[in-house]
Amino acid sequence: MEPTTHPVRSSDGVSLTVEEYGGPGGAATVVFLPALGVPLAYYGKLLAAWAGRGRHVVGVELRGMPRSPVPDLRKGTFGYAQLIREDLPAVFADASVRDAGRIVLAGHSLGGQLALLSGACGSVRPDAVVTIGTGTSSQHAHRGAIARARRVAGVRFVGAVTGSLGYWPGHRFGFAGRQPRTLMNDWAYEARHGRYRLHGDRTDYESALAELSVPTLLLGIEGDRMIPAAAVDHLAHRLPAQAERAQIEAYPDHFLWARRTPEKTIDAVETWLTARGL
Repeated sequence: MEPTTHPVRSSDGVSLTVEEYGGPGGAATVVFLPALGVPLAYYGKLLAAWAGRGRHVVGVELRGMPRSPVPDLRKGTFGYAQLIREDLPAVFADASVRDAGRIVLAGHSLGGQLALLSGACGSVRPDAVVTIGTGTSSQHAHRGAIARARRVAGVRFVGAVTGSLGYWPGHRFGFAGRQPRTLMNDWAYEARHGRYRLHGDRTDYESALAELSVPTLLLGIEGDRMIPAAAVDHLAHRLPAQAERAQIEAYPDHFLWARRTPEKTIDAVETWLTARGL
């Protein structure tokens, strides 16, 4: 199934791109958000297979990625707050999403964090939130002194390079792609402290997450070394008790599951959504 591409103008003027698979029907529409530094095109097989189940799917190319470009990421000043409060409301206001009866906001890794944070603060109002391979980046989610020390060193390295250059050259290090300082500072704060504090946003996101009222599912990928089960658990414990947590045996990699075994993840999510009439 080939998607239809829509331009979406964010409230601060950035031109975003969404890809729409199918059209609204009886089942809820899925709005999907990619991981940090991963283009939407990477998830083409996943989104097409999901739409093949009769599900209306809208994929979002995040700000700063190839199809939602900004003039120069090295000088960019956007962070999580702009993605949550400027971009996602614009996507929800677009006809591809606005005309849907019910909406499931889903995301992989950072995309899942954005789904949770935007739903918690009320910048958008989905009927359910689903995260895949999403968890804390904190050292406390890693077992053993060596693993924790490596995580601390990695976070410090990202901070040092970003502070020195004024941006994160992730395309050179194989992590997160090229990203602006503010966005990486938001990432690093959660990684250091195990809680969210967004630059330029006074919202108490930990309190907001603890009161997230919509049905929520956090899926961990068995064998995911970047976001292990404990990292998903750490984030799940910051949500209401009714938030559900599951571990699935897809392809054992943080990224490759989306291309190698997307059906296993779709099966798990669809079973959960069907049980809730979505």
